[in-house]
Amino acid sequence: MFEIQVTAVLHIILVLVFGLRVIARRLAVPTTLAWIIVIAAFPIIGLLFYFVFGDHRLGRKRIKLGPNIRNHFQDAYKINADVHKSLELKVSPYFRELSQIITAETGFLPSFGNRSVLISTPDGFFNALLQDIELAKNHCYLEFYIIEPYGKVCEVLEALCRTAERGVDCRIIADDIGSKDFFKSHWPQTLRQAGVIVVRSLPVGLLKSFSKRTDLRNHRKIIVIDQKIGYIGSFNLIDPDFFKRESRVGQWIDLVVRVEGHAVSSLACVFNTDYIFDHVGFDFQHSDLHDLPQDTKSKQYKRDAIFQILPSGPEMRSSLIYEVIVSAIFGARKKITIVTPYFVPDEAIVLALSNAAKRGLIVELILPHRVDSRMARYAGQANFSTLLEAGVQIYRFVGGMLHTKAILIDDSISFVGTVNMDMRSFYLNLEITLCAYDKEFAKALAAQMNEYLEKSRLINADIWAKRKPIEKWKERILRLAGPLL
Repeated sequence: MFEIQVTAVLHIILVLVFGLRVIARRLAVPTTLAWIIVIAAFPIIGLLFYFVFGDHRLGRKRIKLGPNIRNHFQDAYKINADVHKSLELKVSPYFRELSQIITAETGFLPSFGNRSVLISTPDGFFNALLQDIELAKNHCYLEFYIIEPYGKVCEVLEALCRTAERGVDCRIIADDIGSKDFFKSHWPQTLRQAGVIVVRSLPVGLLKSFSKRTDLRNHRKIIVIDQKIGYIGSFNLIDPDFFKRESRVGQWIDLVVRVEGHAVSSLACVFNTDYIFDHVGFDFQHSDLHDLPQDTKSKQYKRDAIFQILPSGPEMRSSLIYEVIVSAIFGARKKITIVTPYFVPDEAIVLALSNAAKRGLIVELILPHRVDSRMARYAGQANFSTLLEAGVQIYRFVGGMLHTKAILIDDSISFVGTVNMDMRSFYLNLEITLCAYDKEFAKALAAQMNEYLEKSRLINADIWAKRKPIEKWKERILRLAGPLL
């Protein structure tokens, strides 16, 4: 009897202590309640899961230097009044103010004089990248969540070796978990022998798990070549002919933007900052952001496309990208189109999309018919009925695993990058987004989205309501886990 009482008291103490810890973090209410329920119902397992997955622990030094990073960005890229004046002619005051918030929070201002090409096929991506690497004169910087050394990826790695051997500064940053197959292969050693610097991003280990949350990952995909060419989008460094064939979701479909212009400097700044954290250490004096040779400074082009780079992650204000997307949805006046592989929204996003549809806007969601995560699939589907009843058009892409992450607002404001429509991308992972305030870019993105729609099926609200009860229960149960996914 005494042992039962002691156990009960310890249980209450643990729930109170860690419950207060969760409350003190001021997370979203559903997330807070979900963690408290898990800890109360399964005290040992729940606490273990919270310790591993609940706290935003990216390392004290990295978190502490967040303000320094922003100050460094502010110094590197002074706000140019001409840019904001030019922005006034292109977008509404609402989105101009949104751009200013991004600048204030990240230090990155919108830059004009950019030109770009959307690349939507693996062959197009690999051919362009291989050519750019072979022609590089000063540096080739690659940062990816996943590098899998199979098929055409090996051609890219071989090209990097050749480029490094002729004296070009070549560096690779790869997430330690996402690129585990790469780090287990012979390629890191082969690349280093050729002169390529290979860096593990957010390395994991038993001891590191006490100071860093191991599931906070570097989800960015960035390429910078000679400070003149940049790539940003959803492409990992993988060959779709080999990648995750066992998942039976079809070939992965991605979108990447090849950029030339001042926006490349912002991409280089993000890469160099990640390089400092994961390789050099924490001394910003080691940064080479201001030491690049004069002839590698970003070039301005006659095209007046205005781009802004938005990095996000726990080392910055973690809710920024979430706030930008929600604000963009509320700021729309005509049409919203969202393409995402993982759709696990919270109530605010569901409300924003539903409200937009009820206001008479065209709201389109383009999602893959099959995804490689059943939990994410069912958690997301739990919101379909609410959205369909509001008038949101939900399409399912049947041409493969649609992995593109893009948002188009009013055929004028575009977001393309690595961010999924889920809480992990919004609050946890290191992400990168290109914000484009340009109608020509929006026109090209709209054309690509229309290609997706041609291979998609519109969900009928009446038919959806008649799906099997077991499917509905799966959605209802996994919806509770949505804030934790």
